[in-house]
Amino acid sequence: MGDDPEYREFMAMVDDHGTALWAMLRRLCRHEQDAEDAFQETAVRVWRHLASRPRLRNPRGWLMTIGYRVFLNQKERVRVNEELADPPDLRIDPPPEEAARNEDAGRVHSALEQLAEPVREVLTLHYVGGLSLHETAASMGISVGTVKSRLHAGLNQVRRMLQ
Repeated sequence: MGDDPEYREFMAMVDDHGTALWAMLRRLCRHEQDAEDAFQETAVRVWRHLASRPRLRNPRGWLMTIGYRVFLNQKERVRVNEELADPPDLRIDPPPEEAARNEDAGRVHSALEQLAEPVREVLTLHYVGGLSLHETAASMGISVGTVKSRLHAGLNQVRRMLQ
């Protein structure tokens, strides 16, 4: 398998961009195991579509976009499972610092959830995924100007919601 060109390309992509993908998924997912699952699912999807995709000008953007979409799918499955699960034990109090951090993160997460999907995707790929403006634009198939306007609008909306 090591002499297969697709395998070499896949491994090079993981070597070059896997750390950035892992960092983005780790920030998006609430638990390390969820991030590991999302990373693995992303790798499987990339492997399946490697031969059928066109020549990549932005492999990092392609990989990060797939990772973000895997996260969204995973989040929906988790939401459905949480609706079916027993309620959490509210008698257990977390340390005050963690509680404050979780509250802030929850407020930001709630604000992001209220944004339109194209705006939320731009914010996530650029700020959480660490893609440049050009990489974000290329991965979404939009212009850099559109990325900038969505970032500006999204940040303003989030600021207003957090006030």
